[in-house]
Amino acid sequence: MRKIKDRILLGTVCGIASATIGKYINAAEYKLGLTDVQYNQLAATLFMPKNKINTPKGKLLGGIINNINVGSVGVLISYILSATGRDKAALKGMGVTAITWVMINGLLAKQVLGVKSKKPLTPFLSLFDHLFYGYLTATMISKFGDDRLFPEPAKKSEKKLPLIALRPAVKNDKR
Repeated sequence: MRKIKDRILLGTVCGIASATIGKYINAAEYKLGLTDVQYNQLAATLFMPKNKINTPKGKLLGGIINNINVGSVGVLISYILSATGRDKAALKGMGVTAITWVMINGLLAKQVLGVKSKKPLTPFLSLFDHLFYGYLTATMISKFGDDRLFPEPAKKSEKKLPLIALRPAVKNDKR
């Protein structure tokens, strides 16, 4: 199987793929009445009034914003795993998404957007969703990323791709 060699593409693809599964879990939680917050709706409230988030334009905008967010977090996880290695990847991914849960649900939703859930399970289910997303994203990045992206202490003979590629200066001999 061909592996992805670009950290940004790897993180974006794995982040969006993992979040797609998470959106179905969130939709089921919402449909069962366990939560009153859907992630696309929450994302749409960044740019639209609350009374328009369930319109077709609101749903489209919410989906785009949410995919940008989950793709960006996937890139962050990709770079963290590139810097630290694939060992305990799932735990590292869950750590990153636990921090994003605090930022999104604690700071952004309540302090900035004024979104407050009336269901007591909502924060716990949201934390579970974020941890599952982090677990799945990190696992996918570890599986689909090229081996040279990740430092492995046992394989010192193979050349590793640098975390940040610096281009050599162009020499101009014309004087």
